[in-house]
Parts: sequence; structure tokens; C-alpha cells
Amino acid sequence: MKFRARHVAAPALVLVLATAAACGGGNTGNATSKASSARSSPASVTPAGKLDGAVTMPNGFPSDFPVYPGSRLTAARQVLANGQTTWGVVWETLDGVDQVQNFYVNKLSDGDWMLTYNGSGSGTFSAIISRKSNQKDAGILTVESESNVTHIALALGVPG
Repeated sequence: MKFRARHVAAPALVLVLATAAACGGGNTGNATSKASSARSSPASVTPAGKLDGAVTMPNGFPSDFPVYPGSRLTAARQVLANGQTTWGVVWETLDGVDQVQNFYVNKLSDGDWMLTYNGSGSGTFSAIISRKSNQKDAGILTVESESNVTHIALALGVPG
């Protein structure tokens, strides 16, 4: 993943990797070579209001998880450890944090996903989410804007 001066992507992916390490795992799988090269690129600066390049979602990501319309998946990682699959993903959009927050507050009250906690402040939004039918499927969603690009980061764990 490209870690410029952007801070939102780092917490979600650090959480994913820390979870895998704490579980004694570290095996990764199904991350595409395109996604892998995007993660390992040296730091660079992207002009304000420009989205990073798109990557491919790892296999098995829950297809019913709501994705913000028109956003671009710019980082994706899957970690398999001790019977748990954890995804760290980042989408980007040029829409504001408030628009993205409204989408997730509304969408995560429908269907099989729910917000168990959410909060916002000074241009950021964060939420703890889980699946209604299996609360062991859970994660953290963060939304933050920097340089006119809004980052939507998700760390989501699903037991095997």
C-alpha cells in the first residue's frame, strides 16, 4: 500500500496485521499481485483530489458488505490465521466524509450488517460493525479525508 502522509489506511491495515500476528498467524493468501505491488510501493505524493490506482478485491470478501457507490478500491489485503479470515481494505472517493457517513449509517441499518458503535468528529467517522446473523463477523470502519480525497478503511474479521 502507498503510505503517503495519509493516516486512515494505516490503522486498518496495521490492525489486520496485528490481529494475524496475535493469533499466531501470518499466512496471507488471495491478495492479487496488483494489490501486492500497490502495498509495497515506495511512498509518494499524489496531487490533491486524485485517487490512487485501483486494486482487485481478494477472493471471499463478503459480497453483501455495502461498498460506497463510485468509490475505488485502492488497497486490499487478506490474512488467514487460526481459522479466521481478516480483510484490510481501503476505498477512496472524492465525496465528503459526511456523504460517506450518511451512506454507511443508512446502509448498515438495513440487511445483515449493523453498526454497534459509531462516532464522528472534526472530519472523521468511525464505526464498529458486525453481522446481525453472526456477530463474530465484525470489524472497524474508518472514514477520513485528506487532500480532498476521502479514505474508507475497513478491517473485517470472519471466523472460518
